[in-house]
Amino acid sequence: MNPTQKPIHTPGALADLTPADILRCAARYLEVHGWNQGTYYPPTDDNPFPPACVSAAIGMATHGHRMPVPHEVKNASALREYSRAIDALSDFLSIDEPSSWTSGDGDPTCPFTWNDRPAQTAEQVIATLRAAADDYDWSHATEDQLESYAESALANDTLPTREGFLAWLGAR
Repeated sequence: MNPTQKPIHTPGALADLTPADILRCAARYLEVHGWNQGTYYPPTDDNPFPPACVSAAIGMATHGHRMPVPHEVKNASALREYSRAIDALSDFLSIDEPSSWTSGDGDPTCPFTWNDRPAQTAEQVIATLRAAADDYDWSHATEDQLESYAESALANDTLPTREGFLAWLGAR
């Protein structure tokens, strides 16, 4: 990097959040505040924490407040975190959704059209956000994390598993 360039710095609590953390925060937001289809937020709701679509919930998790369009912001670090979480969800949908996709549903990997499918439910969206977060944690685990978990599992006379790793990671 050129010495005159400043790296983008993510301030505060966002500095330690992974896309998995943001997806879990978005799932919790939807549980507490409600889910919406068709628009980011219900048009007549001026509540600072209204029901939200999956994209807006991820926006709330990264920005911390209601954004008219969550992916059109000037804050580079928050936009980067939002984009990374959307990408993680898209990657998960590309693995999970095509088997249940029909041509009338739109692109199965696009969180925006996936959220708005007619048969979609809040429970499915929340469960998928959590599953995508688990998938991200599993696929981005470091060698040190995997070794530490394996040693912990063997010390407790259990075999290492994906589910065990995710529980171990969540407990840390």
